[in-house]
Amino acid sequence: MTAVEHKMIDWFDKNPFLNHLGFEAMAQDGKDIVVKLSIDSRHLNIQQNLHGGVHASMLDTVHSVALKSVYQTNVTALNLNVHYVTGINSGLITANARIIQQGYKIAAVESEIVDERGVLIAKGSGVYKIKR
Repeated sequence: MTAVEHKMIDWFDKNPFLNHLGFEAMAQDGKDIVVKLSIDSRHLNIQQNLHGGVHASMLDTVHSVALKSVYQTNVTALNLNVHYVTGINSGLITANARIIQQGYKIAAVESEIVDERGVLIAKGSGVYKIKR
């Protein structure tokens, strides 16, 4: 694992909101940091499906981690789009992100959440301000 990956995971582990939700960061294939979540009852809505806010938080988090690892500074979401594809109520899900546009002050990211079998759960995109 690189020094940047260690730094991102350390930042991640010290974030109380992410800890509250149960998100975990891990390096994947020695290059990308992914966010994972083991779904339990506290993540479910009244219909016993993963709450939409959990999807949004997970996508925003993986966007921020991807950008922070490249820019080495804080970022702020200007826009976040979530496309809910299918419901889920148990198991392990992971989110990964891909930066699609890097500018000096603004960056754009795409992401997806998949289950353990690789089934697409949600897709996301966002535009972020780079704190300089």
